[in-house]
Amino acid sequence: MRPEWWLAIAAPVIVTGGLVILHQVAIVILVYQLGLCLALPAWIARREGRSWREHRRDLALGGRGWRMGLVAGLVLAAVPVGAHTWLPALFPAASDLRATLATWGIAPDRVLPLLVAMGVTNGPAEELFWRGWLLTRLGTSGAAPWLLVLLFTSYHTVTIGALAPSSLAAGVMLVGVLLAAAFWTWTRQRWHASVPA
Repeated sequence: MRPEWWLAIAAPVIVTGGLVILHQVAIVILVYQLGLCLALPAWIARREGRSWREHRRDLALGGRGWRMGLVAGLVLAAVPVGAHTWLPALFPAASDLRATLATWGIAPDRVLPLLVAMGVTNGPAEELFWRGWLLTRLGTSGAAPWLLVLLFTSYHTVTIGALAPSSLAAGVMLVGVLLAAAFWTWTRQRWHASVPA
């Protein structure tokens, strides 16, 4: 099995272990987002003697579709906001959110900074890793992209399952994550399949 597959499998293990076994979201952020998603691909590129330009290409930064991806990302960012506005029952109450995050090592006065940090770093780190580096190295055709979609969605069952106020809400949110991962994978296949040097 290629090393990239081991890293793709490690992601759900790190997130699940960090939250369910260690009860520490800070460890998940450090080891998963900063370590696995960002630092490890950069270290591998350096070890392979790849230039920053080559690593940038591996991350799928640039190329034909970056403008479309940016616009789509900004438009789709409104989906959770709209869902919260029109379907608030799908989201945890503030007190429930604080209680769940407390079980993951986040004090009540640290919830807002955590959510802001997650909003700024989580999405970009995951996209660079899952729809950038992994897809570049494993290929955008065949079964690999769709296996990555399933692996990406898998660890969201832990976070969504703990945060959603009901099974129905968890199901709706999980389907949303799966569809978003499939959409971003499709856009990567469609517009970033060949990133110019």
